[in-house]
Amino acid sequence: MFPLVAEAVATVVPVEALRWITFGHVESDECGSMNMWLTAAPDSRVAHGALGCDVSLNDLCDRPPRALGEGEVIDLGGKRVRQISTPHVPHGWEAQLLFEETTGTLLCGDLFSQIGAGPAVTTDDVVEPALAAERLFHASSLAPNTAGTLRQLGDLSPTTLAIMHGASFRGDGKAALYDLAAGYEKLIADV
Repeated sequence: MFPLVAEAVATVVPVEALRWITFGHVESDECGSMNMWLTAAPDSRVAHGALGCDVSLNDLCDRPPRALGEGEVIDLGGKRVRQISTPHVPHGWEAQLLFEETTGTLLCGDLFSQIGAGPAVTTDDVVEPALAAERLFHASSLAPNTAGTLRQLGDLSPTTLAIMHGASFRGDGKAALYDLAAGYEKLIADV
């Protein structure tokens, strides 16, 4: 899908002008094209939490990645993206989420994944569709720390949840994250 995504990106910014490439965790649908992006944007670097760099990206990237410190902010010139390590949430030891501080957008990656086609952005409930997908796929790491991590993310009070698989959500992101935490706790208790 790299050619299609690169074409779409080029409508916003020239691909060769990109400086940073980052993603939620090391998995082909998240970062399988990272070396193609590095080639297309010769002055860019992959940026990820230190753990992800140590366990995978130092070996996988064509150029050395930039290991981000916990909570480090990358200034994109008017936008500020903060790195937040979330080990095993939604899955993957090196998982991270990114929070764009100026717009209150939490880049959720696989968190809140949904089944089926929907609108690009919704103000409707995204929690029940995410729980339905979890009951079907069992893709999230439902560990003792999962609900606490979701609540910490909720405490950022995001106004937009940018969801990779499904409709993104505009509204009370804190409530949605707290509700997802409660839903996951119920799934764990029902096992």
